[in-house]
Amino acid sequence: MKRSFGALCSTAALVTALTAAAACEPIPAPGPFRHPVLLPEPAPPSAQWIVDLIASLNTPPQCPKPTRPTLVVLDTAGQYRAMAFWLVDNLDVCYAIINHAGEAPTTIWFTAIKDLIPRTPMPTDTTAGVDAYAFTAYRGQVDDITVSGDTAHIVSPVHHSTIDLGAGDLVTFAEYHYRIPPTGRPLSIALCTPTGSCREAR
Repeated sequence: MKRSFGALCSTAALVTALTAAAACEPIPAPGPFRHPVLLPEPAPPSAQWIVDLIASLNTPPQCPKPTRPTLVVLDTAGQYRAMAFWLVDNLDVCYAIINHAGEAPTTIWFTAIKDLIPRTPMPTDTTAGVDAYAFTAYRGQVDDITVSGDTAHIVSPVHHSTIDLGAGDLVTFAEYHYRIPPTGRPLSIALCTPTGSCREAR
C-alpha cells in the first residue's frame, strides 16, 4: 500500500505540482493568531540606556531586542536599577530586571502572557539583603494595586501599565520593588486591587 501511495503521489506530481503538494503533504494546524502590538507611546529618551544594555546581552532566543517604541519601563533608578518589559506580540512578553549595584545580575525572561496572568509573583533573587523585583499581570485594566502584609521591606509602590493587545483585549502588567530581609526569610506579601481579591506574592 505504501508503494502504491508513493507512486500515485509521483504521478500526481507530474500532472500538477500544486495538486501533489495538497494531496501528499500534511497541512499544519493553525496556531493562535499572532500580531504585533503597538504601544501608545515609546519609552522616553532617558530609557535609551536600557535598550543599549539589553542589546549587549544574551537574551532568550524568543526575545527580539527591544527598542524605545517597544519598551515599557515600569521602574527605574537613574542608570542604576530598572524593571522593564517588551511585547514579542499579543501572546508573549519579555522582561528584564537590571541591577547595576553588582548585587544581582541583569536577568531577562520570556513567558506567555496567559501564563503570567494567574501566576503568583515570584522573587527574581533570593539573596539575603539585596533588592529584587517581582513581575505579574492582570486581565483587563486594573488600577490602584496595593501591597499588604510585610510592607517594611517594600521599596516602592506597585507600578503598572495597561496595554491593549488588540481589539480591546486589555492586560495590566505590574511590578513591585522589595528588599529581601538580611536573614533571607520569605516575605509575607499580597497584591490587592479595589475590586478583586488579594493575590498572594512572595
